[in-house]
Amino acid sequence: MLSNYFVYFIIYSFIGWIYETCYCTIHEKTWQNRGFLYGPCIPLYGVGATLAQIVFIDLPFNALHNASYITIFCICSIGSFFLEYFTSYALEKRFNARWWDYSDMPLNINGRVCLPFTLCFGIAGIIVTQFIIPPIMFGMSHVPQTFIEFLALLFMFLFGMDLALTVSALTTFAKDFERINEQINTQMSERIELFQNTFNESKIARIEKAAEKKEAAFVKKELTSERIEEIKEQLSSEAVKEWIKNATETQRGQFRHIAKFTHPVASTKSLLNKGSQYLRNRKK
Repeated sequence: MLSNYFVYFIIYSFIGWIYETCYCTIHEKTWQNRGFLYGPCIPLYGVGATLAQIVFIDLPFNALHNASYITIFCICSIGSFFLEYFTSYALEKRFNARWWDYSDMPLNINGRVCLPFTLCFGIAGIIVTQFIIPPIMFGMSHVPQTFIEFLALLFMFLFGMDLALTVSALTTFAKDFERINEQINTQMSERIELFQNTFNESKIARIEKAAEKKEAAFVKKELTSERIEEIKEQLSSEAVKEWIKNATETQRGQFRHIAKFTHPVASTKSLLNKGSQYLRNRKK
């Protein structure tokens, strides 16, 4: 029985990947391989659809078997709300990255869930339970159990490899970009100290002679903050370019996959964006 559910999980994850990839590719007008894993599989959709199958079809409750569209909509909406929120929370805590961000959407909670998409998942629940799950279950009922068990083992092997590769890549990139951020901060401190002791101090000295001290202090602050941003931009660009130049082609491919995720740390997100832009320019 568990082997059957695992095969269902993979099938629904694949269908979710097709939907998500098509939607995002059309929206972005460029190919988007969506999802947490490298392969054509989005586990969140697989878990949601498998749970819907268990609740509305497999559990021995007639009330759920004959549930109205309103009941299905409400249960799927509430279920997707908790599933999305806690999945997003767990992934961010483990990998310090987000695979989706609803911060720009109305009525969102911490960017993890939002009312419009929660309602859409409720409608999707009706479509899935009424028009997708039944034909898939009918087709599976005609497949020999031994072959289903073989498929489950095969899918488990491929899924496990993909999961291990993804986790390894995410962990490696997290460490690399933490190191780059520390390197940038160290170099920033050194350059800012040097800058403040030379060029900026000579300018401020001249300003102080011609203006009030209060005004001079304001100008000094403004000049320093502007210069700090210039130095930080230069250092981060140099660090990312150096990392990409030294990376293998496999690492660059992994980076392209990882860089599409939304990172909650602004400095790391900026580095990822710079790396993506640099790789795009290299292709041209």
